[in-house]
Amino acid sequence: MGEKDASRKIERFTQRTVILTDTFNAGTKSQIEKQKLVQLYPETLFWTSTHISGPAKHSQFIYQITAEGDDASHLDFTGIFLDYVHEKASEADAAKLAEKERKNDAAAWALLAKAMG
Repeated sequence: MGEKDASRKIERFTQRTVILTDTFNAGTKSQIEKQKLVQLYPETLFWTSTHISGPAKHSQFIYQITAEGDDASHLDFTGIFLDYVHEKASEADAAKLAEKERKNDAAAWALLAKAMG
């Protein structure tokens, strides 16, 4: 999750279904809580993550890991990010926000890759 003061609660409903509740500070004294419904499909190295609460409610992300030979793989990612806070943003501001989100996501995946390495 990257932030020092972040926490994650994991509720397992079935072998393939979990709810992740992430809590972190968003500034001076405010906290943000996000809940995500995650569906796992381990046999195909595929999973979905759907925001069920928080500022990006109803956003959904799809992940697929594909093998590339015996010792490499790549991650395919597709998603729709719904941003209710900035929904009336200009096209230019929306493009800037999209770029910021891409950079944040890439940084989060880099942290995961480092932890796994």
